[in-house]
Amino acid sequence: MKIFIIGAGFTGGLLAKALVAEHNKVVLIDNSPERVRSAGDQLDCTVIEADGNNLESLENAGIASADVLVTMTGDDEANMIICTLVDAIYPDIMKIARVRNYDYYMHTMGVKRRGRENATNASRPTFGIDYILNPDVEAARSIMTAMEVGAAGSAIEIGVGYSIVNLPLAEGCPLEGMQLKNLSSLEGWNFFVAFIDRDGDAMLPNGETVLSAGDHVGILARKEDVSKILEFTGSKAADIDRVAIFGADNISALTVAAQMEKTHSFWDSIWSFRKNKRELLVIDKDPKLCRELSEKFPEARILNGDITDDGLLQNEGVCECDLMVAASGNYERNLLTAAYLKLRGVTKAIALTSDSAFDEIALKLGVDVTVPMRDVVIDSIISHLRGRNINAVHSVGGRKFEIVTCEIAEKSKVVGKTLKDIGGLDGSLMLLVKQPGKDHSEIPHGDMVLQGGAQAVIIMPAGDSKVLRMFAGKSELLS
Repeated sequence: MKIFIIGAGFTGGLLAKALVAEHNKVVLIDNSPERVRSAGDQLDCTVIEADGNNLESLENAGIASADVLVTMTGDDEANMIICTLVDAIYPDIMKIARVRNYDYYMHTMGVKRRGRENATNASRPTFGIDYILNPDVEAARSIMTAMEVGAAGSAIEIGVGYSIVNLPLAEGCPLEGMQLKNLSSLEGWNFFVAFIDRDGDAMLPNGETVLSAGDHVGILARKEDVSKILEFTGSKAADIDRVAIFGADNISALTVAAQMEKTHSFWDSIWSFRKNKRELLVIDKDPKLCRELSEKFPEARILNGDITDDGLLQNEGVCECDLMVAASGNYERNLLTAAYLKLRGVTKAIALTSDSAFDEIALKLGVDVTVPMRDVVIDSIISHLRGRNINAVHSVGGRKFEIVTCEIAEKSKVVGKTLKDIGGLDGSLMLLVKQPGKDHSEIPHGDMVLQGGAQAVIIMPAGDSKVLRMFAGKSELLS
């Protein structure tokens, strides 16, 4: 697959690196000599110094033979215009645009929805953009998912009714020292260990694998059973009644706040027996922004001040919160703020970080959950590049593995075979299957017969196109 990426910033570089590792042909374009030089030294792909919004430059670089165009410059308008420009001449190229401006994003999504509702025949996508993504919206979804499991660890929603929760094993917990093949002997154990991250090295386990304290274990479970996992791992979830959000200048924080406001009455009805209703605090030192937030979130407490102000923390009871979400645009400060508030008494802390390279540092600082912005963005983009039968991609273990949700193609060679009779899965595991006509997913067994149209969830080495082809069928978007 030939992919053009416009914008050689940090995220564009990470995306190019991931795609090159999957043996794609990548052309990276940027108008900054410094970024081009740096990318050229680090990446095994074509790097060109040019203006991405110049069609002649793109054509000279070979855009006519591209399969995908991804625009990731720091200018939202440029990202959208480049897609529109290329679409006018090359409509068959898939176009993906990163748009940070929330108003642009919401307006574009609204136009796309109205277009689908009013369309009477096939038409071009809005502004020529096949997929538009907002990094803050993607990050906010990850934050909310972690909140749903009490911020005990990061979580991924997969299949229908299931989650994978990544939790550390505490010393003395029931799982310490046990082989995976013996876990079924534990009373109440009805879960599946999908992956293990040990000392920064991720692996897919087998029955002989012995669990150790300090391991970070990705455990598959029904959503309603997540609380039971915590007992086995020695982890603790917070009863999240009081949430503080730092970084109201950032859309991620505002999206979380908006979602909490939306579900506030629901929480009140579910938890009406509690003396204290869930309370939302939003902290920012910009007085104008705080006034705007007070109007936008009337049920929330908006605190105008500095998160490092000891008087503010004490007088407003910030340190007594169940959860601190540090989601400003300053990733380093998020990490330090989350760690500091944990030391001051906050029960759980979530920090928005730049990328997964900070995960190990965050854990050592006591931060419960990190949401790596750039990794979330790359996962969202890659999920669109896997082909039409791929629904979602989530990277785990420092991007060593991917959890992929796909539809089994009707003409796939695995259709009609039992799982135990399928070869070529070495290094991969099938986690869930939702057969056609069923309203729930289930953990597969060796005698399960796979059907065309079934939804499968597979954990595999990142970019293993062989496994994807086996289930999802041949795609023009798989290299």
